[in-house]
Amino acid sequence: MKKPKKYVLYTIIGILCFCCYIISYYKYHSFSLETFNSTTIENSSIKENLEYLFTSQEFAWLLCFCLPIIIFMVGKVIIRLIKAIIKRREKRVFDSSIKIQKIAELNNIFKNINEVHRTISEREYSRKSLDRVTGDGIIKYHIENDTDLLRTDIENAIYNLEALDDYNKKAEEIVKSNDSNTTDNFKRIEKRILKRLIHKKEDFLITVELEVFYRSNGGRVYDSRTGNRSFDELKKLYLEWKNGKKYAETQKQERKIMNDDIRYNVLKRDNFTCQICGATAKEGAKLHVDHIIPISEGGKTVMSNLQTLCDRCNMGKSNKIEEDFIEDMICPKCGGKLVKRKGKYGEFIGCSNYPKCHYKK
Repeated sequence: MKKPKKYVLYTIIGILCFCCYIISYYKYHSFSLETFNSTTIENSSIKENLEYLFTSQEFAWLLCFCLPIIIFMVGKVIIRLIKAIIKRREKRVFDSSIKIQKIAELNNIFKNINEVHRTISEREYSRKSLDRVTGDGIIKYHIENDTDLLRTDIENAIYNLEALDDYNKKAEEIVKSNDSNTTDNFKRIEKRILKRLIHKKEDFLITVELEVFYRSNGGRVYDSRTGNRSFDELKKLYLEWKNGKKYAETQKQERKIMNDDIRYNVLKRDNFTCQICGATAKEGAKLHVDHIIPISEGGKTVMSNLQTLCDRCNMGKSNKIEEDFIEDMICPKCGGKLVKRKGKYGEFIGCSNYPKCHYKK
């Protein structure tokens, strides 16, 4: 049973319970007045007992409280029984119907879409940044990095929509064919299952609800921007990214994330020392915070991807990945080369003149 129908049924049961509550209360109240004002009961002891029972306010409230609960619980059990019967019948028809099996096999031509309707929430760390950021830029950033498989879903949706016309023709032929082996009693169930199984265009139209907000550290200031993106808009942004410069938005976003707090934490972690040549600020070196995997190659502004380099080493490294320049690194103690070595606790970068030099990066 679908959720809306279930909620409607629960609402009806609730209204009936409320009506029973009102009727039962006034029914017994009026019954007590009409019955015991009359002189039809001669036995005074029986009359006193019945009068106490039916005029007791505790009894009336107990009855009014229990009756709706009983009706509600019985209604819930009936709903579960109906759902179990429908599910068992649908399974029986699904396993036996030739048409349903053919449609289920035909559905394998489509690629899986994880989420048709999704929400993207981004936090900005200043009002200027909030006013400057664009929704298209945020969507492109998530497409570039395939966040929550957004790019994969868009690609799969484009593929599915291109295959939909041919699919509809084949599905229509299967539905109109005379291959049905179900009895007349189950024809309606088969029709309902087929309607649910056959894909429509709306099943592949991905939409995104976007929220960008700014909240101060104390939480006293809050501002936000919201918007929606249809599938056509998402497809346009995806094609712009595919045919344009890769990771352009990622570079903007990741550079924007870098702030003084992150920069200081990286320098402190690395003891204010260049991680290639060992130069320090005390020696007059100008220290930079560098991305180990460059942003242009998809690197992120996270502590594990950041290192301290002097300006000379940073310019020499450029946008190369660390594995590309390990052989060119110089030991700051003896002038030997730094190479990958294996030790007791795994791989590390150390001096090639070991055991004379014990330097480790």
